[in-house]
Amino acid sequence: MRSIGLGLLTMGCFGAVSAHHSNDYHFDRNVDVTVRGIVNQFRFINPHSRLIIDALGSDGEMITWDCEMGGANGLQRRGWSDEVFRPGEEITIQGFASRHNETECYFDYADMRDGRRITMADEFEAGIQQTGAVAAAVTMPVGTRRFSGTWSRINGGSGDGPQLGGPNRQAWVLSEAGKRALAAYDPVLDDPSLRCSPVSIVRLWGNGDLTQITEESDRVTIHHEWMDAERIVHLGTREHPSEMPESILGHSIGWYEGNTLVIDTIGYPAGMLHQHPGLPHSDKLQTVERLTLNTVGDGFELTYTAEDSDYFTDKLTGTRTFEATTSVMREYNCTH
Repeated sequence: MRSIGLGLLTMGCFGAVSAHHSNDYHFDRNVDVTVRGIVNQFRFINPHSRLIIDALGSDGEMITWDCEMGGANGLQRRGWSDEVFRPGEEITIQGFASRHNETECYFDYADMRDGRRITMADEFEAGIQQTGAVAAAVTMPVGTRRFSGTWSRINGGSGDGPQLGGPNRQAWVLSEAGKRALAAYDPVLDDPSLRCSPVSIVRLWGNGDLTQITEESDRVTIHHEWMDAERIVHLGTREHPSEMPESILGHSIGWYEGNTLVIDTIGYPAGMLHQHPGLPHSDKLQTVERLTLNTVGDGFELTYTAEDSDYFTDKLTGTRTFEATTSVMREYNCTH
């Protein structure tokens, strides 16, 4: 164990820590960190908020710690604000250790001098800490059959990512060229999200941030809160143009089949379908998404297929489920 603090920092083994598994590439959930010090700054930003703590080392020198936590938008929907942690407050943080920087950690909970314990699961309302709050269900008008509105992934956004050192469960699909591209990819240093890239449609649909859909006569606009990504699905045609502007999210056309919106997309530049542990695709990638409303109109199932004649030897498929929500979309404003 090691420790720092006003000072004390301790390191040891965690019992239970909740975090998205892709954090394993940056933090070691098996090594706990306790930091006691003074709040310097609470950076309430996306994709990850940062709690900056000043602590005294064993030699009496001041050490500045940077502890990562959930993004501002998700926390804000639970009542958090940039005033949850205020500069000058005494604080003890329990977290887990960075793999790359001795003075970074991932936040699990904080004990404040006044006796409060603040965890990542807490909710706040009118400045009062809440626990166990449940969002109200959204009732859509009977007969609603279209997708315009704001949607939230059910059971999405945490706990289902890949673990460091675990199997790459989708690498089986890669051709020899795809395997070479994967071998050249570093999931820590080359992660496209570090450049505030939306990465891929699979990544956009796969997190816990909101999605807003707007339908017009000639297009469907899909605004993903994550990375402020916006996609235009062009209606009224089954053919892509011969020349398309380059876009990380490709060029999309779409049509309706009853209660299903079908989206066909090509024109992707080479990139990553999954950034952790890595699933590369070439510029031959083609995806087809099918959004099917339920009978009430208050939810839809997304299924997608991905094909790539250069990097894949077979189709990849996936499914996500979404429900209507009254939560408000916010600007993401990615900051690192």
